[in-house]
Amino acid sequence: MKILILDTVHGGGVLADKYPRPGDDVTCVDVYKVTPKEEIDRLKGKGFSVSTEVPTGEYDTVLMPIHCPDRFLEGIVYGERKFFSQAVGELIEDGRFRIEVTGVKGKTGFCCLLAHMLSTAGKKVLVQTSRGRGEWTDGELSHEEAVSIAPPSMLTLPEGDHDAVICEVSLGGSGKADISCITNLMEDYPIAAGTRKASEGKMSILNGKINIVPREEVEFWKSYGTGKLIGYGGRIAVIGKPSLGDPLRIRVDYGNGFETCLKGSYLALEYLYAAEMALEVCDAMDIPESSVELGLSSFKGVPGRGEVSFSEGRWKVTERNPGISVRSVERTLAILSKMGSLKGAVAVLDPVNRKVCCKMDQKGIERVAAGYGVSMTVTDASGRMPSLPESAGTLILFVKEGYT
Repeated sequence: MKILILDTVHGGGVLADKYPRPGDDVTCVDVYKVTPKEEIDRLKGKGFSVSTEVPTGEYDTVLMPIHCPDRFLEGIVYGERKFFSQAVGELIEDGRFRIEVTGVKGKTGFCCLLAHMLSTAGKKVLVQTSRGRGEWTDGELSHEEAVSIAPPSMLTLPEGDHDAVICEVSLGGSGKADISCITNLMEDYPIAAGTRKASEGKMSILNGKINIVPREEVEFWKSYGTGKLIGYGGRIAVIGKPSLGDPLRIRVDYGNGFETCLKGSYLALEYLYAAEMALEVCDAMDIPESSVELGLSSFKGVPGRGEVSFSEGRWKVTERNPGISVRSVERTLAILSKMGSLKGAVAVLDPVNRKVCCKMDQKGIERVAAGYGVSMTVTDASGRMPSLPESAGTLILFVKEGYT
């Protein structure tokens, strides 16, 4: 068979290792021309043809990410086209209990919170997120090995006797997880040069077992013909007025019901959606109420994801992730406004990596900040922070990193 694999930077190299059978003729294409030379040399060393342009001709099978535009297929003839998620679903074989997570916002925070809650129940948990991959030990990732979260990365999971494996996936999933989670579809943004939508990619994560989605999106995801759908939300109520840096008191509808506090070291209000979905996963896994309460109350947040600290006389909130957008900035500012923490606030936007898959809407972000009365400074991506006046209030740092 002649196989064409597009996009060696988003998992194409992994599929080149796993998908072909002996004797297949494999061509790999670095369509975005950013694949490291070491990876290109590795693929060539395995006998694959590698180029930056799609060679014309006839192919039996084309493998490509769903976000890859069809324009790359112009001038070729092929028998079948499979998106990476579909190929992963055909290849993945893992006897461990696996939870796959996709969505527009909140994936990493949810994965880490869920890992923490399961670990307090005595589960040995392996976590793979945009922050890294490793076992969850003593409230954090024991080893943050940098990995891609493109679907093919799940074919490289390290072996082990884990009770649960939690995988954050950028667009879609294998469709073969024990529990599939979609955090939200806040922005059904265009992908593949505007020819498809994000929902078309994310729906591939849905399986024939248990699927958990926002309760307001249940009807939408039903249209994709899935298995059991559970809508999350409505189990947590905030008690009293939230205050930046203080523990957040909540009432939780789980088991017999209980009250507890979330730590003030992170924007707990920002994590409530993650906590709501984690409760549904724990319920499906029969996690005891006592472990759920301990998991929620002892979670410290994810460094750089709504991280809260106090230094030099002012509060600092750090949002560091690839998903910085108009919507995410608005969400953070709305939460801080609810806490009464925007008086004199200054926001700094740092596009630390300009080579991102999703262009940053700087003007849109600045308009949102102005709407909340927050001054916005944009750095030159050098990592240098601007000096702040002594009268400045809360410092809000938005760091837009590159996608993996």
